[in-house]
Amino acid sequence: MEACTYPYEGVVDAFVAEAKACERAMLFAMDMGFRSILMEGDSLLIIKKLKSDGDDRSILSPISQSIRLLESHFVEVTYHFVPREANRAAHNLALEGRQRQTSYFWVDEAPDSVEKVVDEDWTA
Repeated sequence: MEACTYPYEGVVDAFVAEAKACERAMLFAMDMGFRSILMEGDSLLIIKKLKSDGDDRSILSPISQSIRLLESHFVEVTYHFVPREANRAAHNLALEGRQRQTSYFWVDEAPDSVEKVVDEDWTA
């Protein structure tokens, strides 16, 4: 299991934050050498935009264009919507990042709070 957090200052829109998180996750996966990735998110709007082949004329356009460029570094990229209840580990990780207020990386592990949620999800 790998995990990372990155602080973003001045992001007041939840959709921008979700899109930037997706972009950062792709950069992290690329740095880790992954060739195929499954991007899960609980923002249906973001997942639909990234699955779409149409032009994005929204405020998210620069981020979605960057993500499109990053996709070319992978053999396969799949986007999947998950309900917020199924995305508790990601939200715990975001809280962990907010507390640290700095970029932080975990390789072959995750913060205890995140591992606990993942274990609870597996047993449920």
